[in-house]
Amino acid sequence: MGKHFGDLAFVRGIVYYALSPHEQKPFAGAFKDGIPNMFARFRQSGWTWLPVFLTGIGTYYFVEASHKAGQKKNPNDFINEVDPNA
Repeated sequence: MGKHFGDLAFVRGIVYYALSPHEQKPFAGAFKDGIPNMFARFRQSGWTWLPVFLTGIGTYYFVEASHKAGQKKNPNDFINEVDPNA
C-alpha cells in the first residue's frame, strides 16, 4: 500500500515552525509581568466572584458544624439507663 499513517496527505504552502521544549524559557517574564498582572486582574474581577466564594465557604463551614453537632449524643437521654453488667 506504500503510505504510512503519518504520510497520508501532502499539504503544500503551509510552513510549520516548532521549538523544542528544551529550548524554551519556562518562566520567562513570570515574576516581572505575570505576578503584577495577576494582582491587576484580581482587583478588576475579584469583586464579582469573591462574595459568592466567601458565601459558599461560610455555608460549607456552617453546615459541617451543624452536622457534627447533630451527631453528638446528648448525655441527658441516657440518665435512666441501667448497666446490664452491673
